[in-house]
Amino acid sequence: MLQERCSANGNPRILVYPPDGLTHNVVAIYLENCRKGLPALKAAMARFDFDFIGVYGHRMKGCGAAYGFPFLTETGAALEQAAHVQNRDEVQNCAAAIEEHLESVEVAEL
Repeated sequence: MLQERCSANGNPRILVYPPDGLTHNVVAIYLENCRKGLPALKAAMARFDFDFIGVYGHRMKGCGAAYGFPFLTETGAALEQAAHVQNRDEVQNCAAAIEEHLESVEVAEL
């Protein structure tokens, strides 16, 4: 998996190339689904639903690297652990990092 930093309209972007065996469309759909899950994560955080937050983190941990996003795997694992010990500050930090990453990453077309 290759990543490179670029700038689109002055905004920093992370360009991710699909891992071997995956197409642009498959990775782009995964990325879009991750983005669509953010409102549910935020709602769970607002009601301190650490069970949901832990499951969300676990899913990020389990799938991120397979689709070319090791940052999501690492941060998902940290989110899962923070939810397990109900560390609100760390949950907030991890969720913010995931959201920022999802906003700045795009899948390169080969």
